[in-house]
Amino acid sequence: MNFRKIRYASVMLFLSVVCLSSCGEDRSIAYREQTGLDRWMDSLMRVNYYWYTEMPSTKKLNYFTAPAAFLKTLVYNSETVSYVTDLTATDYSYGFKYKLYSVSDTTYAAQVLYVLPNSPASEAGLSRGKWITTVEGDSITSKNKTILDEDDALEIGLATYSDGKLVAAGKSSLPTTRVVANEPVLYHTTLTQAGKKVGYLVYNNFANGTDDAYNKELIALSNEFSGVSEFVLDLRYAQGEGDLENVQLLGSILAPSTALGKTCCTLKYNNKQNPQTVTKTFLSSISGGTNLNLEKLYVLVSGETSAAAELLINSLKPYMTVVLVGAKTAGKPYGTTPYVNEAYQWSVNPVTHMYYNAKDKADYTSGFAVDYAAAESLSTLATFQEFGNTGELLLSTALKLIE
Repeated sequence: MNFRKIRYASVMLFLSVVCLSSCGEDRSIAYREQTGLDRWMDSLMRVNYYWYTEMPSTKKLNYFTAPAAFLKTLVYNSETVSYVTDLTATDYSYGFKYKLYSVSDTTYAAQVLYVLPNSPASEAGLSRGKWITTVEGDSITSKNKTILDEDDALEIGLATYSDGKLVAAGKSSLPTTRVVANEPVLYHTTLTQAGKKVGYLVYNNFANGTDDAYNKELIALSNEFSGVSEFVLDLRYAQGEGDLENVQLLGSILAPSTALGKTCCTLKYNNKQNPQTVTKTFLSSISGGTNLNLEKLYVLVSGETSAAAELLINSLKPYMTVVLVGAKTAGKPYGTTPYVNEAYQWSVNPVTHMYYNAKDKADYTSGFAVDYAAAESLSTLATFQEFGNTGELLLSTALKLIE
């Protein structure tokens, strides 16, 4: 018997076992690291997601998928309300919203819908109604039409709309993107229509703001609007879920006094949650502010009006007449809840509840149909005016109803 060969074989067997063990352990650690975030999202949503019963089997999931793409494989019926957030990323913006229109077979022009204060766009002299026709000297085409969503400083060619055509209006330098405060109040004024005082507020998003700054601004505005008998609330560009407290506050300002302290909305969760329902009320009183005690509210809406804006509309309907002017809303009676994974620095915000009003209704998954149609489009460019201009299409439509 060759003891040297036996000893050599034994040593090799031992080393192989050690190697397999350690290599297996390393692969296991790497596997957990690479799949950990997706597995965390999956397990969390199987408890908290509103439609958890509709989630796919774990056997069908690829846990090596990037977070946003992985979420798409989890959600029910391809819904787009749930989302993930990279907590290490910073949200930069030019600070304006635009709409692209096709102006020829191959080119587009961007119409400025609104500009946020203290933003790169405001520094570039952009304002509602102006047009961008070129970027860096090039026409806007299908190849570069997302360039206004990017980050770089840009030279833009401007135009105005006159007599049915775009007229060149020089150039401007659009500074690089930066963090821009998404101010909720875009415009406000008091108008007179048929001898009546009419409050007009363009509200862009539902946020409390740092140290409740935006809530405080709303309270101050409620005092400015004191004494109005009619009100036009412009929510045509109001997107996103926002803060429920902000919805409650604005609703408390606008609602009849008899609605104060009563149900604003009820949040209904899945059957794994305890409690399954949570009811939020309008404020009993507005500290430092004014309840306008309105009987009727005119709301300007569009296909972009969604989530918190629709929640406000639905919450007020049991207590007052809500007249919708514009175009059908998006249809999102859903609420999300943020869950943060500190280790990976990501959050997942799945739909966890639906919002119902005091009459137990949430029947706007297809959007709210309008009472009076009026939509911004190529055919109505002549009536695309600054906010507050009584000739502006949606506002003028509402004002005619007040006569």
